[in-house]
Amino acid sequence: MPDPAETLVASVSRSLAALGARLVDIEADPTVELARSGSLTGGSAATWAEADADLARAWEVYRTVDDLVRQAEADPDRGWLQLETARVPGPDGPARPVDALAAAEAAVDRAAAVIARLLVAWDQLAARTTAAGTRARAAAAADVERSVTALAELLASDPLAVTEADVADLERRAAEAEARHTAARTASARVALDLDQARRQLTDLAADLEAAAGELDHASSRIAGLGRPDPVPDLDALGQWLDRIAAEAETRPDRAAAALDDWRAAADERRAALDAALERARAAMRRRDEARGLWKALRAKAGARKLDERPDVADALQVALDEVRRGPCDLDRAEAALARLSTLLSTRPGGAR
Repeated sequence: MPDPAETLVASVSRSLAALGARLVDIEADPTVELARSGSLTGGSAATWAEADADLARAWEVYRTVDDLVRQAEADPDRGWLQLETARVPGPDGPARPVDALAAAEAAVDRAAAVIARLLVAWDQLAARTTAAGTRARAAAAADVERSVTALAELLASDPLAVTEADVADLERRAAEAEARHTAARTASARVALDLDQARRQLTDLAADLEAAAGELDHASSRIAGLGRPDPVPDLDALGQWLDRIAAEAETRPDRAAAALDDWRAAADERRAALDAALERARAAMRRRDEARGLWKALRAKAGARKLDERPDVADALQVALDEVRRGPCDLDRAEAALARLSTLLSTRPGGAR
């Protein structure tokens, strides 16, 4: 049957060894060293002071009970009685060694919980705050950077005052700033591409306008009543407008993008006006050419039928020729003369067709 005295001594020794191991590990923890450096303020300083006092009381229990265990081991016959009856200072007041050891373990638990909270704040929360600061700087978010600085200072001095929610909110703001910055950069890049395209559009419009000038001049000199249109009278103003948009894109790409939409619409209108002017000129020139072609066909018809020997047909041929060759040509008069000629060629002498 186990000796009660030996069992008590062995049980207390095991509890004492476990307590000692925990205390040694805690003393070697860098977090504890930092907490004892005097950097803590506010509620964190008060919480740590209580935790450190728990550790001190646990050490006192350890040393006192260790002396009693040594005495019991040195005097197996009577030493164990001290472990049974002695009262030692404990975290909760004088108590039997076994109870004092249990109270010391509880005190170490409380201190370990505080140390764990400090570690989370100085390690995880601080790292996340630093990362949020990096994102804020990259996004040029000065307001978020100021918040990061303030939170980092609080983490250094009063870390237990910083919560997970505080850091999460900072991360959210940094992420939003980063998203805005990314969107702005994307918008800037897109506007830059759109500006390049708009400049090419303006260059092409200017080149086509210059190329069209000769054709419009020629048509207006050949066709009566056509006139010389100026389809893009504000080309310079269109270029100045584009320059203003490019300047605005440096600071407000969103507004520049909207203005560029309006510019493109205006440029498209000028392009449409140029195309319409060219088509009108070309259509008029086609009518003149078709009139000349018709005159040749009617002359051939008159010759084939020997009708060009008739004075009225000869006169009508000459009148129509004069009209189609007139410069500038009155298309309506030329077509009317051709119509009269065609009617004469379709009418037999004496009025029958």
